[in-house]
Amino acid sequence: MRNNEERLSTHHDSSLQQTLSPLEFVVPTSFVELPSRGQFYPEGHPLHNQETVEIKEMTAKEEDILTSKALLEKGLAVDRLLDSLIINKDIRADSLLVGDKNAIIIQARISAYGSDYNVTIKCPACGEGCKYGFNLGELEYREAVYHEGVEKLPNNNIIVALSNGWKVECKMLTGKDEQKIIKQSEMKKKRKIPESPLTDMLNAIVVSVSGHSDRETIQKAVAFMPARDTRTLREMYQAAIPNMDMTQVFSCPSCDHTEDLEVPLSAEFFWPE
Repeated sequence: MRNNEERLSTHHDSSLQQTLSPLEFVVPTSFVELPSRGQFYPEGHPLHNQETVEIKEMTAKEEDILTSKALLEKGLAVDRLLDSLIINKDIRADSLLVGDKNAIIIQARISAYGSDYNVTIKCPACGEGCKYGFNLGELEYREAVYHEGVEKLPNNNIIVALSNGWKVECKMLTGKDEQKIIKQSEMKKKRKIPESPLTDMLNAIVVSVSGHSDRETIQKAVAFMPARDTRTLREMYQAAIPNMDMTQVFSCPSCDHTEDLEVPLSAEFFWPE
């Protein structure tokens, strides 16, 4: 009996091995269209004149990155996620233009969890909080628009003419610039210094003011810039930056108020219920 069992067992294992095929550990990839079309990267950058970038779908490895306490505390989780997803390892997340970075983040989220994004929203009108669903698949690309008074330079920077006569040269922010702004904000919080997000952003994008490029002069110019000119500078800059249009219509279920709101990228973005 034992011999028969051994013989039957051996035959079963052999048949199973012949039936099962080897597992294929291949992660699907997709191509993400870049809002910049690669036109705003310097020569030598891997994305110079490249309209798309190839990324792989998220796996458990990327979810580990998003839950890393150390990376979250340092504000590096998203950049590490993108570094892991982008196929071409010569492309670093901190070198991406902000608009292109946003496009990749959105596509990565859609590929992993779908386009439905339910997030808690506080109604601007009645103040009631509610769960509201946005469709990430309906977000559109926003191309660069150069209004009157804006000049694009050969180095892809722009010059904005202000009402006070200043000509302000601005650059496009990269992921590295974003990280620098975040660190400045965190440092101010730790030292209990009043936050200044608008000033910090302007200091980050401004390269020169009427030909003056030293940081001390730029910081003084930003500090003394009239409010109407800071508003003009922000509006002209935002229009000239290729990005994702993150606004969608919000309708409050409590008071029926309707308004275009920017889709919030909260913790629920990568961890849907």
